[in-house]
Amino acid sequence: MVVPKAKVPDVLQLYHSGCSGGHLGVKRTLLKIRERFYWVHCRDDVEDWCRKCTSCAAVKGPQIRSRGASKLYNVGAPWERIAIDVAGPFPESESGTKYFMVVMDYFTKWPEVFAIPNQKASTVADKLVHEVFCRFGVPLEIHSDQGRNFESQIFQETCRVMGTHKTRITSYHPQSDRMVERFIQTLERYLAKVVEKRQRDWDRHIQPFLLSYRSAVHESTSVTPAFANFGRELRLPADLITGIPPDAPRSITDYANDLRNKMNDIYEHVRQSGRQTSEKMKTRYDRKMNNKGFDEGSLVWLHNPARSKGKSPKLQAKWDGP
Repeated sequence: MVVPKAKVPDVLQLYHSGCSGGHLGVKRTLLKIRERFYWVHCRDDVEDWCRKCTSCAAVKGPQIRSRGASKLYNVGAPWERIAIDVAGPFPESESGTKYFMVVMDYFTKWPEVFAIPNQKASTVADKLVHEVFCRFGVPLEIHSDQGRNFESQIFQETCRVMGTHKTRITSYHPQSDRMVERFIQTLERYLAKVVEKRQRDWDRHIQPFLLSYRSAVHESTSVTPAFANFGRELRLPADLITGIPPDAPRSITDYANDLRNKMNDIYEHVRQSGRQTSEKMKTRYDRKMNNKGFDEGSLVWLHNPARSKGKSPKLQAKWDGP
């Protein structure tokens, strides 16, 4: 059926926005219309209609978005700046834990993970002080999301007493804490592969995973977290079978001097690798930069990820406007 130009909007309304369309994309909408109708520039009209559909844009967002340049942040020494986060809840384990707490060093990429029964600020602060600060020293900065446990008075007071500076990610922008988020995803994928059917033994698999992770070369540093942290590789269970070359016997003084020189070389290597990796990531990110701004009076879409109480977050639009 040939459609007059004046009736094209009615067809587009029916087969994209109406009950016969379902707000599907350009390809599916176009195929559905072409099976039934014909008019000149049909594809162009369908693409333009789908692009300007306010209901679709309110959920998916505008096709062209403002995007500023990324900033480089490189640390210069081990345990100078750390990230902290809590994942869960998981099925309650046999030992009574439901969450795991992750602390990760930005320089060496060394992770610490602790299974905890809850994510209260007192629980998190206690683990941080006794299991991290007392083992690796107090960092200059602690970076976290804006979870209530990290923004609580207890946690803030702990940081103040220990003399460390607390920083936080931007609201609704977890990408600014990508290192620890990716580690959590890696750990969760591993746990999904090894837990039993009842899923109550997940906390028992964390420490063996850490041995594997700490002894694997990290992409951004080009060395293992263990080597960056200690100046030596960890001895693995397989090494007890295959064997590793023994070190030449040395005195404690010679060993300490050699280790100091070795660690200086390692730190410089990690700094250079981290800097190069950060610059590559920035270059890739900035290729998509679009920060031209808006003219006065322009209609815009505003990203609003805040969820309204009493409504399902999965059924709410993420964009307001135009």
